[in-house]
Order: sequence, then structure tokens, then C-alpha cells
Amino acid sequence: MATRTAKHYKMNPRIQVDSFNLEEITKDNIVNHMLVLTQHDVCRNMIVELFGSFNNGNSLVHHYDTFDVPPGYFKFIDSSGKEVSNSNSFTTTFGIWVFNIYLIQGFGFSKLFNGYINENINKGKFEKIHQKILYALVEDKISVESYKNFISYCDFIMPWETFLAPAQTEKLLACTKEIDKLKEKLIKQNKEAFDKGDPAVVEDIENQLIKFAKEYLKDDPALDAYESGAGGTFGNNFKNMYIMKGVIRDPDPNAEQEYHAAKSSFIDGISSDEYALLANSLAGGPYSRSKKTEIGGYWEKLIVAAMSSVTIEPGTDCGSDKYIEMTLTADMVDAVMYSYILKSNGKLEELTSDNVDQYINKKIKIRSVLFCKHTNGTVCNKCAGNFFIRRGNTNIGLGCSQVATKLKLTSMKSFHNSTIKTSTIDAFKAFSLK
Repeated sequence: MATRTAKHYKMNPRIQVDSFNLEEITKDNIVNHMLVLTQHDVCRNMIVELFGSFNNGNSLVHHYDTFDVPPGYFKFIDSSGKEVSNSNSFTTTFGIWVFNIYLIQGFGFSKLFNGYINENINKGKFEKIHQKILYALVEDKISVESYKNFISYCDFIMPWETFLAPAQTEKLLACTKEIDKLKEKLIKQNKEAFDKGDPAVVEDIENQLIKFAKEYLKDDPALDAYESGAGGTFGNNFKNMYIMKGVIRDPDPNAEQEYHAAKSSFIDGISSDEYALLANSLAGGPYSRSKKTEIGGYWEKLIVAAMSSVTIEPGTDCGSDKYIEMTLTADMVDAVMYSYILKSNGKLEELTSDNVDQYINKKIKIRSVLFCKHTNGTVCNKCAGNFFIRRGNTNIGLGCSQVATKLKLTSMKSFHNSTIKTSTIDAFKAFSLK
């Protein structure tokens, strides 16, 4: 397959376009039409006509092709209710433009992102976008109706991935011919450890093969689903399908060898001498779902029963002088949002989407229910934070089962992913000795 090279388009100054018309679009005037695109213009037929690849293998444009947006062509309503637009020209892709118009600008969410989101929208980026929208919902910056429509529109466009990011291509389906050459070489070099099912060695072999596969398939459109995170994952779905099943734990607690390794992949079929190993791998998922969930599930019910009567007293402050000191990293924001932090001047400030960015990667002191002085079955507002208050719910005890719920859901998830991973832990770092 030829290397995918993005083409660049510009507005045709000789053409005047007042409204989007799919029937009149050509390569010569497509930018003119895209610049007047509205949320109501976006539909399945429009996406197919623009980005779909037909019998000749060509598309009108690709979602990764770029074009220039002249000044004044991206308009949105800012947080003060005033219509503003871009003052400078900028370059974007057709896919990102449609995403902004359809899911962000169309619902009035552009104000939450200071205008246009000009980044590749993968799974991680979309989760951050969604989280910011949720914060806006909690903080009454957007309406419940707008959020409901946003979710409905997201669900509506999910099937479009079949032609935006095809799951199979000829090169992907035949990639094991090249992968297997390296796989046999690596297994031969590590035969003793592989035969013993050494998890660390087998995982290293898998990682080398995944790296090779990514490079081999780098120009193939079928890789988009894996790279974006919207489809399967490299470490589980892709590995099992196109590389090998890998390490499998023996379900027999009395087995002489705890781990075994299977080199068969699902696309090529399971070899007869490894069929029993693959059958054993089927035991781990159902066991985790049916047996291991009892740990988290039991503690979840126990905690809810014990703590359901605990409530917050809105507007109260027990005056506790104790706090939790921590460095606030980006991945910890969700856990502490709407909590109160103790500032250097001794005053309390609620963490919200408006101020949280200024505290990222900085040490903060957080008030916590662990140190609340209330003894009457309630906790004060300042120790508990405002999350429950903003939701109109004062029953804080119902939120105490998060750790148990996480244990339960982790066990349930292993039903779909039995991949065995290894980790290297620095004991000195783990116990804060360095």
C-alpha cells in the first residue's frame, strides 16, 4: 500500500458558497463548503460521500487531509454570551473540523475549550473533552438537555467508524506472514524461558513483535482503530489476533508449572498441540467474574449498609486543622475535584474547572472527611467538599464504596482480558525512600 500522505486544500476565492450543498461539492470547492458547514448538515450520507472509499479505492478527501481556515470563519458563543471568531488563519484537518462543528460548536460547548479544538481526537483526548463537559454540567455552565443531546449524537455516529477506520484490510489480514518470521526467531533465541512460560520473557517477545507490527502497518488505515484506542488494544486484541496468545496461567492450583506460553494466533488458527492451553485460558475469565467479584461485591454491600446514613451538613465547617498534602497530577484531578484546599493565607478554596489547572503538578493541602470533627453521624461541607452538594445529594455515605467497587469491576473486566503483565517495582521509590 502506498504511503498515506495528507493533501492540503485551500478555499477557492473565485467561488461563492452561502450554504453547504453535498451535491455541488468537488475537490475544487470543498473547502468553501466546509467553511459554511453546520451541525445540521452533518449526516451519514455526507460522511460517506466525503470520506468513503469506493470501488476505485479513492475518496473525495481523507479525514486526515488539511485545509486553511481564513480569519472569521469559525464562530462560537463565548462564556459571556458574545459571538466571537478566529482572528487569525489556522490549519486543521477535515476530520477535526467536522468533529468541532458537529459535537462541540453545535451544542455551544466551544466556550469550554476557548474556541476550536485543533488536536487529533483519540480515545484519551476524547475522554478529556468529555470530562470537561461533565465538569461544566456539574457547575451549571451547560444544560442537562444539551448534554443529553451530546451523548445521543455520539451514539448516533458510532457506526460511521466502519468506513472512517476500516477494521480489516488486505495488508492487516496477511501481516502474520511477516510477523511470524520474527516471532520464530525470537522464540528460538529464548526457547528455554519460553517453554517454561516465563511471563517477563514472553512479554518482552510480544512487545518486540508489537513494535515490529506497528512499523510494518504504519501506513495501513486499519491501524487507525488500534492507534486511536477506539477499537481494540495492541496489548490484548491485536496481540491475540495477529501475534500470539502468549502466557497462560494453569487453572490447576497443583500444577507443576504455573505458566505456559502459546505461540498460536487466532487469525492463523490454534495449533493442535496448544489447543489444551487455549482451553485452559478460558477458565480464568469466568472464574474472575463469578468468584473473584465476591471480594469487591461483598465489601461494596457491607460499606453501603454501614455508611448509608452518613450525610453532609451543607454550608458547615468543623474547623479541622488537619489535611492531606499531595502533589496534584493531571490523572488525580477527578478524585479531588470540588474538594476544598487550604491556601497559604489560611483560607479555603474549592477546586473547580476554573482554577484546577493552576494547581497541576503543585503541592496542595486538601481537607478530608478523614479528619472531620463532627461526631453526630454527619460530616461538614468543607471536609467533604462540594461534589455531592452540587448534585443535590447529601448522602455522602453512598460514595464510600469506591475502592470496593473498583475491585469488583477489575475482576469483571478480566473476563474479557486475560493478558498477564509484568511490572518492575523500585522498592525504595515505592516506600518513598528516594
